[in-house]
Amino acid sequence: MSCRNILVILLTLTLCAILPADTSSIGVATANGSFWLDRSEVIGNANIFDGSVIETGKAISDLSLTSGLKMRLGVGSRGQVFRGRLELQQGAGQVSGSKYLVEARSLRVFPVSADATVRVALGPKNLVEVAAVTGSFRVETAAGIRVANMAPGVVLSFTEQAGAAPPTVVCGNAERVDGKVLLTDKTSGVTVELSGTGLAQYIGKSISVTGNRTGNDALQVLSVKRDACGGSGTAASGAGAAAGAAAGAGAGAGAGAGAASAGAGPGAAGAAGASVALSTTAIAGIAVAGAAGLGIGLAVTKGAFSSGNASK
Repeated sequence: MSCRNILVILLTLTLCAILPADTSSIGVATANGSFWLDRSEVIGNANIFDGSVIETGKAISDLSLTSGLKMRLGVGSRGQVFRGRLELQQGAGQVSGSKYLVEARSLRVFPVSADATVRVALGPKNLVEVAAVTGSFRVETAAGIRVANMAPGVVLSFTEQAGAAPPTVVCGNAERVDGKVLLTDKTSGVTVELSGTGLAQYIGKSISVTGNRTGNDALQVLSVKRDACGGSGTAASGAGAAAGAAAGAGAGAGAGAGAASAGAGPGAAGAAGASVALSTTAIAGIAVAGAAGLGIGLAVTKGAFSSGNASK
């Protein structure tokens, strides 16, 4: 190879290392006031790029990606926006669209249906609240372990437990399907296959099971308690108060934050009269609770998306 060819190759490699891989805009961020884009204050609107960090103050920020996806960051929130995911770092965020991942601390929230809208809020310490406003969602750990299947209207809170991961605790009705003993947890909606001795006596009964995970959806039973499930709802169909709280968020998903705030009142009131948790669930070191008694206070009742905070 000639020296000239070698020089051309070296120059090409140098230019590739210097030039950014992609400088095209992935969408536009707007606010009725000011916000911060990559640590620079913006008033009104600005183009956003893959990996941009957006931080709000007293004004909500709406994001429209070129893919058609809609996103909203509540007041006092911060997130890093990529083409295919939002990394929520502070406050609350709402995403409307399919095939877009939301990362919140150690959790990953995936839409599993079209036209899905989810609201995610970070609370104190390790608390994460997720509201499936419309559509269904799957919540997993960073390691890919499923900790919740969320139907439309369901609101759940997740707390990472400190220290070594304790045994898994699930609660629901045991049933036999194709020779396997299955249990769908009332709170998380996750179905696990149970293995152990003497399980046949629990078929058709409500039980609380403590065990060790032997696979993503498999559990080696350590102990069983009958009729030990708290509350009376289920993650799939019994989250009436949670659905009421989420309804406010749904109203504001496309039309604006004012409707979300307006819907928060009766939803939160319904939540206040419900049980604090549907049952006690812990999967892969994540405590899962039905948010019927908590509402979605971080996202709605404390005003993260309130129209009263829509301007700075």
